[in-house]
Amino acid sequence: MSKSSLFQPIILLSPTLLIFGTLALLCIFMSLLSQVHPQAPNVQLNSLFMSKFNISNTTLGANWDMTLTIDNPNLVTWVRFNHIKGSISYKDNILAISSVEPFVLGLKERRTVRVKISTLGLREEDRDHQLVVKKRVLDEMMSRRREDGAVHFSMQMFVWATYRTGWWGTQDVVMSPQCLDLKAGFLRGIGFGSWISGGPMMCSVPILIN
Repeated sequence: MSKSSLFQPIILLSPTLLIFGTLALLCIFMSLLSQVHPQAPNVQLNSLFMSKFNISNTTLGANWDMTLTIDNPNLVTWVRFNHIKGSISYKDNILAISSVEPFVLGLKERRTVRVKISTLGLREEDRDHQLVVKKRVLDEMMSRRREDGAVHFSMQMFVWATYRTGWWGTQDVVMSPQCLDLKAGFLRGIGFGSWISGGPMMCSVPILIN
């Protein structure tokens, strides 16, 4: 038997070993990545507008319209936003809250989300409403608006999401994106207002791993 015939099986086997070795290393790498805590999505507030904004000493009425950009910074992890609530607050008092349709962000994917919230005459004595705005809060907001034509609000979201890595790993998380101290100016007499700085603003995104 010639020397070339002795070495031929080794030469033929080497590419196969290389392929299997590469796949094994890739699986190990993906497995290690799946054990690392996923990065929180980047949430950016682009715009905030109010219409039909009206405050009296007993009621609050307004339509809120926000546009956000949300992107997934993860290289190997998809994110499914299962349940989303968006809210507007004055100091620590939630004024309005609304649901957002669930959606999925793929690897390095970005999406624009529009959040619309309406508050129609919420009254402290009307317990049928889910949200109750205290009279002292309404009085303070009305006073601020009279003084300089502006009121400071905060936007917060409550998000229940699932991260998925490949086909084998999932991780449930709770997130609370926040954009604080948004100064909104109002035009006199017509109930229209907008975010004075005009944005955009990156929101902080606290994340809790279940």
